[in-house]
Amino acid sequence: MLIFLDTVIYYLYFIMTGVFALLLLRNLFKRERRKGWVYDIVYSYVIMTFILRIIGIK
Repeated sequence: MLIFLDTVIYYLYFIMTGVFALLLLRNLFKRERRKGWVYDIVYSYVIMTFILRIIGIK
């Protein structure tokens, strides 16, 4: 039972990470305010951490 729950939590973690990464990517390209380079760099840095987690590199 614990192995099953561990597997479910593992996959839910990756699904949640993917959803957050997609939401951040959408907000990166559809922003109406704060369109400066600094905000692009911050968004890219945050998105990169989510993508690395999906790939398996922590």
